[in-house]
Amino acid sequence: MKKKIIFALACVLLLFIVGCNSQKQASPAIAEVNGEKISQSEFDQRYAMIKASYEAQQGLTLDEEKDKELIKNLKDRSYEDLVLLKLVYQDAKEQGIKVSNEETDSTLNSFKQSQNQAGADDYNLFLAQMKITEKDLRTEIETTQLYQKLEDKVAGNAQVSDADVQKYYNENKDKFLDPGGIQIYHILVDSEQKAGEVMGKIKQGGDFTALAKEYSTDPGSKDKGGDIGLVNETTNLVPEFKQAALALKAGQLSPQAVKSQFGYHIIKAGEKKAPIPLPFEQIKAQLQQQLEKDQKDKAFNIYLEKLKNDANIKDLRQK
Repeated sequence: MKKKIIFALACVLLLFIVGCNSQKQASPAIAEVNGEKISQSEFDQRYAMIKASYEAQQGLTLDEEKDKELIKNLKDRSYEDLVLLKLVYQDAKEQGIKVSNEETDSTLNSFKQSQNQAGADDYNLFLAQMKITEKDLRTEIETTQLYQKLEDKVAGNAQVSDADVQKYYNENKDKFLDPGGIQIYHILVDSEQKAGEVMGKIKQGGDFTALAKEYSTDPGSKDKGGDIGLVNETTNLVPEFKQAALALKAGQLSPQAVKSQFGYHIIKAGEKKAPIPLPFEQIKAQLQQQLEKDQKDKAFNIYLEKLKNDANIKDLRQK
């Protein structure tokens, strides 16, 4: 199937807010799928959400004149999504697949908690940013769950043999690398003056490990002599620290303390380790799971393509 729709809640909530199960047609129809209509208002809502998500991700605002082609693509995508989602609802209903209120409530509550971990009102801020209501969100959660249940029933349990997993690994070793990096040590202090004092001691021959244990305010590395482990481009560190650390050569000390939101860092680089292939046994289980998921997704996408080809779809949009 050329267009693959994955209803993974973590990444699709921003994109697929729909009213596929709504029986109200308060506005003209823009499509008809097996006799069931999709309204202009459903289309407008879908397009508004996809557009809002795109603008948020790209950090820009689309211009109706300058971005005509992109806007057209987003509108076409909105239409195609709604048609396919209507087919999913129809087929799930025909097969007797349902989602209970309890299932939807459980997922919604988990999502609320995850959103509010950083701030008590982050969930409501999310709804406001996406210009949706909790009812809209519930509809999307239900859609996600319905889609997953239909996929489970149609595609079943895919199985990939150990031999196939080994073969895939052998042919794609460059995809399974330990990224390596450079061993980094630091001493964190709370003032530029203190950083200068400690830096001076190091330049006079002071032992970095001992000074880290004496002066550093970082509880995670202080007792380890400032050792924070291997650092590479994927390491989750504040940008200014990571940039300075990765610029160092093995054995080099940062020329000056680096300021971040946590204070002043005196950084020292240790041994550099090149990327190496991850051992097969280390990733075998994860790789097998991924290959089985890919196989299942492929089977379901073929099924959805057949649903679409067999359906009576009328495009009623004004050209």
